[in-house]
Amino acid sequence: MALEDFRRAFAQTTQKGIFFDNASMGPVIPDVTRAMTHCMELRQSMPMKYYKYAQELFPACRTRLAAIIGAEPQDIAFTENVAYGINCAAGAIPFQPGDNMILCDREFASNVYPWMLLERTKGVQVRMVPSGLPRDQEAGAPGPGVPGSGGLTLALLEQYADEHTRAVALSSVEFSDGYAADLQAIGQWCHERGIFLVVDGAQSLGVMPMDVKKYHIDFLAGLSSKWLLGPFSTGFLYVRRERISQLIPPFAGADSVKGDVDSLSYRLDFKEDASRFETGLPNAPGIAGLNASLKFMEEIGPEKIYQEAWKVSKTLIQVLKDLNFHLAPCAMSEKTRSPIVSFYAGNDPIQYNQATSDLYRYLREMNVACSLRCGYIRMGIHGYNTEEEVYKTAEILKKSQWI
Repeated sequence: MALEDFRRAFAQTTQKGIFFDNASMGPVIPDVTRAMTHCMELRQSMPMKYYKYAQELFPACRTRLAAIIGAEPQDIAFTENVAYGINCAAGAIPFQPGDNMILCDREFASNVYPWMLLERTKGVQVRMVPSGLPRDQEAGAPGPGVPGSGGLTLALLEQYADEHTRAVALSSVEFSDGYAADLQAIGQWCHERGIFLVVDGAQSLGVMPMDVKKYHIDFLAGLSSKWLLGPFSTGFLYVRRERISQLIPPFAGADSVKGDVDSLSYRLDFKEDASRFETGLPNAPGIAGLNASLKFMEEIGPEKIYQEAWKVSKTLIQVLKDLNFHLAPCAMSEKTRSPIVSFYAGNDPIQYNQATSDLYRYLREMNVACSLRCGYIRMGIHGYNTEEEVYKTAEILKKSQWI
């Protein structure tokens, strides 16, 4: 299927304005809505038909999710969101007294609060290390930099880790500036030391390649409603099979354990794959919608989607440079950028400067969907977006008072 088919499917959204806010919430195609409606209509008319439908739906969606991250279907557990998945990881990793874990100070809250809670309840030390990409240094260098920029790097791990570091948590792409982590280098480093690697994949899955085995990822939490272009409250957790025997889920339910759920013979015998992290019936309508979105993206081709988003976001970077806006440092390097392009107006990079806030409101009024994050205007480019939309945005910017 051609990219033009991909774009046409989102006409209900793109005809109303320029939608560059995929990092907040992606649009959905009509097939997604129809799939969710069909799921509920089956339950409404004949619940037994619904059960048969769900028995086919869940494996199909697991298979598609596994395919986009380089895993196997049995490595996938359904969740409601990223926070649920990160909490699963934090609660299951076998921390010992005196252990610590590392994350950086640019993470989205879903990948911070579960670890802070672990520190409060179990005494595991959380080392929140400073990040930032200075404009006058090589991208990825540690040290103070532009506020809201950068992410976890190998250099920071070497600086802050010790023999008691049991886990490392990071985002594949940071939510505020679009910094793309070097997952291969960090994954190899963690693997060599037996350290658990936990990844928040919310800002890359669906628009950038992912290979959990190549990157030695132990936990990968994802959600449907951003780049996967699916429903709300639908997510998943990948768990590395080799780690399963070490992991006791932080909570349990009828679907977490082996055996017949219709039994009074209670045995807390957890399943031997990622489904031990599922407690009960998952969100079937949401999974139906996600499966429809994945199927459609599969027909377009993940690589084709990625290449187009990469091309269009690069054009946006060049346009913003030509207009003399200040880009997030990670956007200046092919090694650290992503389809998220963040920039600010004026000469003050501190959070929430007035010029940037005013420009953000102006863009929204002109029907250019974007977000304001940590002092940056954030634009998230998907494969259905076009260079024509970028040039239209440039014309809108030229008419503003901030040029």
